[in-house]
Amino acid sequence: MLNPYSLIFTFLLLQLPASRGSQQNDSFDWANFSTQQEQAKYISAQLKRWNNETSDLSNKPLRVVYFHAKDRQPLKNHVERWDGILLDIQNFYRSEMRELSYGEVTISLEKENGKLKLHEIRGKEEDKSYSYKSGNKIRGEVFEALRAKGLNPDKETLLIVCGLSKTEDKKITIYSPYYGMGANHNRGICFTADMEWLSVNGLKPDPDKITLQVKEHRGYEPFTIGRFNTVYIGGTIHELGHGLSLPHNLATKKEAKRGTALMGAGNYTYRKEWRNQGKGSFLTHSSALRLLVHPLFNGESSKTTEAPNLKFRELKISHFKKQIRIAGKIKSDIPAIAMIAYNDRENKGQRGYMVNNNYDATSWTSVISPDKEFKINIADLRPGNHQIRLVAVHANGAVTTKRMHYSMNDETLDFTKANKEIMNIITGQKP
Repeated sequence: MLNPYSLIFTFLLLQLPASRGSQQNDSFDWANFSTQQEQAKYISAQLKRWNNETSDLSNKPLRVVYFHAKDRQPLKNHVERWDGILLDIQNFYRSEMRELSYGEVTISLEKENGKLKLHEIRGKEEDKSYSYKSGNKIRGEVFEALRAKGLNPDKETLLIVCGLSKTEDKKITIYSPYYGMGANHNRGICFTADMEWLSVNGLKPDPDKITLQVKEHRGYEPFTIGRFNTVYIGGTIHELGHGLSLPHNLATKKEAKRGTALMGAGNYTYRKEWRNQGKGSFLTHSSALRLLVHPLFNGESSKTTEAPNLKFRELKISHFKKQIRIAGKIKSDIPAIAMIAYNDRENKGQRGYMVNNNYDATSWTSVISPDKEFKINIADLRPGNHQIRLVAVHANGAVTTKRMHYSMNDETLDFTKANKEIMNIITGQKP
C-alpha cells in the first residue's frame, strides 16, 4: 500500500521550479566531497568569500571572569595559572582546527599586559553561602558587576571561574558550579572551578607521584596530579564548549581512531597523550564546523545578529548500503556553509532526548553545493528509537535546527514518523 505522505511529498517536489543554478553547476560532483579534508577545503573557501564581503568584521574575545566570595581572596597564583590554562585551551583549538584542514583558527582571548585578562568579581555573600547549585545567584552578581564596568553580559560569552574550593595540603574540597547555562553564537555562559593544584604543568608526567584527595559530589577520592588536571582542565574546555553552543556528541567509529570526542567524554581524557596514557581528546568535525563560524573564532559584524530565515525547498530521508541518507535543498538569507546531522539514540529509561542523554549522538556532515543542496550519509547505525537533529551552520555563526525521528529493528528502518515530520517542515514554513 502506498504511503499517502510519500505521494504528497513527491507532488510538492514536482511543483518546485527548476533551478537555473542546476544547469550552471552540472560539474559539481558529490564524490569529490566524501572525505572530511575535501569538505574542509570547500567550506573554508565559502567562509572566506563571506568574510571578504563582510566589511565590518571585527574581533570578539572570550570574557573570563574570576569570582570569589566577599570574605575570601582569589586562590594562590590564580592569574598565572589561568593564563596558562586558557593559553593551552587556545592551542588545543588551534591544533585541532589545523588537523581538520581549517588552518590557524582558534578562540580569541582578552589580554591585559601580555596576559589573560581576568574580570575579578567579589561576591556579595560569604563563602559558606555558595555551592554547586549557586549558578543563578553567581550569574546575577556577575552580570551586575560587568554592567557596572560597561559590558553587556547578554551579548558576551562568559567563562566564570569560581574560586570556591578549599585546599589543605593535598586535600581538596570543591563546592563550585560546574556547568553551562545555555548559549547561542551571540552569548553564552559556563562555570568552572579553580583549585590551587590546577595548572597546565599538572597535565604532564609527575616524577613525584603525588596523590591528591578530592571531594566534589561524593566523599574524598584519590587523584593523581595528572588525572586531577585532566578531569578539571578537561572539564573547563568541555563546559566552555557548551558556552560556545556546542552540544554533546560521540565519535564515529572512524573518528574514534583519534581518541575521545571532547564534547563526549573528552573531559576525562584531555591531554592524556602528554603522559602516554592514551590518545587523549579531539574535536569532531561537527564541533569544528560550529566553532569555525562562531564570532569568538571568526569575528563579529552587523550581520552576526541577523536571522538566517532558512527554508527547506526539498528534504528526503532514505536508506541504502547500511546507511541513512538525508538529502535536501535550502534557501536562506544568511548562507549556510555546511549541514550536520546528529544521530541520537534514545537510551533505556530516557524521557525524550534530553541534553544529558545525548552523549551517544554521532554526527555527520555535508557541504552545501552551489545549488544549495546537501547530502548527508549517516553510518554506524544501531537498533532502537532515534532522533536526527538536522543542523544548518550559517556563515554568521547562527544555526537552524530541524528534528525527525525513526526506529531500527533487526536492520529494518522505519521512517514513517520522519516522513510525517518532513512533510510538516516543508508545508509549515512561512512564505
